[in-house]
Amino acid sequence: MALDPRQLECFVAVAEELNFGRAASRLHMTQPPLTRRIQRLERDVGATLFVRTVRGVELTVPGETLLEEARRILQLGERAVELTRASQAGTAGRLVVGYFGSSIFDAVPRILADFAAQHQGIDVLLELMAKSAQVGALRDGRIHVGLARLYPAEPGMTVRELLLEPLFVALSGGHRFQSRHRLALADLAGEELLLFPRARPGFADVVLRLLDDRGIQPRVHSEAQDAVTAVAQVAVSRAVAVVPESATSIAIPGVCFVPLSDAPAQPLSCIYRDDGRLPVLRRFVTFLDQWGPGR
Repeated sequence: MALDPRQLECFVAVAEELNFGRAASRLHMTQPPLTRRIQRLERDVGATLFVRTVRGVELTVPGETLLEEARRILQLGERAVELTRASQAGTAGRLVVGYFGSSIFDAVPRILADFAAQHQGIDVLLELMAKSAQVGALRDGRIHVGLARLYPAEPGMTVRELLLEPLFVALSGGHRFQSRHRLALADLAGEELLLFPRARPGFADVVLRLLDDRGIQPRVHSEAQDAVTAVAQVAVSRAVAVVPESATSIAIPGVCFVPLSDAPAQPLSCIYRDDGRLPVLRRFVTFLDQWGPGR
């Protein structure tokens, strides 16, 4: 039988005061209806909860058992209300973030760590997910926001730039450019080039377009699935790879990174649904407004 929370509240008051008069005053009610509530509770649980004494009442053994559970039930009810209100306000809940690319080595953790520090009631969960799969996951609610580069426009979705990342060239330790403090795109003419990711459109297309704009025909060594694989391939070959700044945090022995002086910084963006139904997502969007692009 489900117990009435109001009955339990009355029971706890009497159990703590050990006096019906004081308990009734505490509950802002008169004594007769309080007595009736306790009698009804005793019928419901099938046990005597109090015995009368000269000074008031004392708990029976079944009453002591119920008191412990009643307090727990009432606390759980209060907690449920608090969490529900926090969820409505967007101060509690889960934010599921789909990510792809080398930004996980620097930019993504920085952004999400700042958000989590400011919103400690919200759990941030990360899901590695190809950019092509993120839109479908957003539409069916499996993720709430996506983080990657070069999102195309999508109906019902907002794409916003978060920050700009300078470009670098990843080189093996024995490469002739390893002692250079900076490189230009023209220096890549004649170099064997590693491209990533294989999925298109993507960052590889950005690199090819930058070279094409300067009339450079690249010698493509191979295409890697992701930035980690590309940097690892650099370590075991004479090829080079153009990478965003976050990829310079990939620590693979024998690889160094030299900045590209004449390549424009590339944006990292996020994508989320326009409808704003999820309070936690609204909190994240507000956070991004304050965090700002280019930070």
